[in-house]
Amino acid sequence: MSALYSVRGLCADLGGKPLVRAVDFEIGPGEIVALAGESGAGKSMTAMTPFGLSAACPSGSALFAGKQLVGMAEADLRKIRARDLGFVFQQPLTALTPHRTVAAHLSEAAMQAGGPKPSRAEMAAMLEQAGLSRAQERLLQFPHRLSGGERQRVLIAAAIAHGPKLLVADEPVSALDAALRHEIMQLLTGLCRQRGMAMLLVSHDLAGIERYADRLLLLRGGRVEEAGDAAQLARRPGSVYGRRLMAATPRMDDPVPPLTRPGEMLLEVQGINVRFPKPGWRSGSIQAVADASLQLCVGETLAIVGGSGSGKSTLGRAIAGLGPMQSGQIFCAGEKLPRKAAGHSRTAA
Repeated sequence: MSALYSVRGLCADLGGKPLVRAVDFEIGPGEIVALAGESGAGKSMTAMTPFGLSAACPSGSALFAGKQLVGMAEADLRKIRARDLGFVFQQPLTALTPHRTVAAHLSEAAMQAGGPKPSRAEMAAMLEQAGLSRAQERLLQFPHRLSGGERQRVLIAAAIAHGPKLLVADEPVSALDAALRHEIMQLLTGLCRQRGMAMLLVSHDLAGIERYADRLLLLRGGRVEEAGDAAQLARRPGSVYGRRLMAATPRMDDPVPPLTRPGEMLLEVQGINVRFPKPGWRSGSIQAVADASLQLCVGETLAIVGGSGSGKSTLGRAIAGLGPMQSGQIFCAGEKLPRKAAGHSRTAA
């Protein structure tokens, strides 16, 4: 199989400081190659610099579909990005424009390669392929109305709307909960296999990479420490560095530290309810948090766990006085905290 993307001796310098040193790899159509390593290892720089998406200066060779990217004019790089590439970033809320609807994002993404403006039915189908329910309703929503997982699915739908040959995914699931990380990675890998689309995946999660990637490069200080089959390398790294990374990866069977005896009651929450008005012209409201109560003692750690969109952040913001709360009571060290009129945010005490 001929390579779609071939990197040879890639280097990247920023302000005279070398950030990427002599990196080599290839990606064929439909293949998934992962870049992993500790923070600052050069993963994102390796992935983004050849496409003109970093401030670093590249050298070496980066051939995409037979075209040399290193030294290419920005105008020509922009055309390649628009026509043949898709990007999925770690924080979808920063990648999506807050004042534009989901439909506007998808329409622009689909047309960037010179194609016609998609119909609403076609855009709804894009969202459904990305695993979003109530697609017609989502088209009218703005990014802040969506949960983290929903925003990531919108970003994925926009990234593949124009049928790219290569998808560059930079830590696409690190900000999501464990169950949703698995769903999104299954979605991405499934789309690659179905479409014959290659993917360059940036991640620090070795345990996850072994399930989704074909090949893996471990980076350290901008250099490739070792490379090979993803499943084999993630399970049995040959280098001391690789073994240290694997040992630092959290496992479900890790021993749980003993709990300390909690102290006096610090926080008590009783019957919090939070509702948001439905978007657009629709009447009624959406129940985001229903009759939530909790207690937290001094020295205790309380985890609020649930799927994407289950109300975790909304509950936390209500408790902190940073979001709306229609009813309920909050006590801190036995003192009842004040609350503004229903439908408005409380002032933090």
